[in-house]
Amino acid sequence: MGLAVFCVIEKSMKHFIFTVVALLLSVMAFAEKAERSAMAKSRGERLTVKEWKTTPDGKNKWIDHTEVYNEKGQLVEEAEYGDFGRHLVWRAEFTYNAQGQLIIEVVYNERNKVSKVRKYEYDSSGVCTRRLNYNANGTLNSYRQFEYSFE
Repeated sequence: MGLAVFCVIEKSMKHFIFTVVALLLSVMAFAEKAERSAMAKSRGERLTVKEWKTTPDGKNKWIDHTEVYNEKGQLVEEAEYGDFGRHLVWRAEFTYNAQGQLIIEVVYNERNKVSKVRKYEYDSSGVCTRRLNYNANGTLNSYRQFEYSFE
């Protein structure tokens, strides 16, 4: 009886370890944007990341999301697709200043027309202080003011 219980526990532990390893591998496979940025920067090459969705049986796959990083590791383009990859949902282009700070984000709609523009402002120490939100015709809709405090 004791051996049978031990075998069940050992089998459960192996299953648990396998599950944890599989989970860690999948987390590593879907690197965060910061990791992708670091990859592009470290190689000094443009990096395109394509995310695919697949059916459970793996027989069908379609593009879901793309990200493009320049050789400096900056995200320069991002796009989201819908309807099983057949249609663009939105796309964004990012522009940076000489200090490497994001200064303009242009978002395009499913017809690839500008839907909004975001401009970023920084203080003299390089900290982002405001994001101004413009609609497609260039009218300022709103802005976000950022306040930072350490406690």
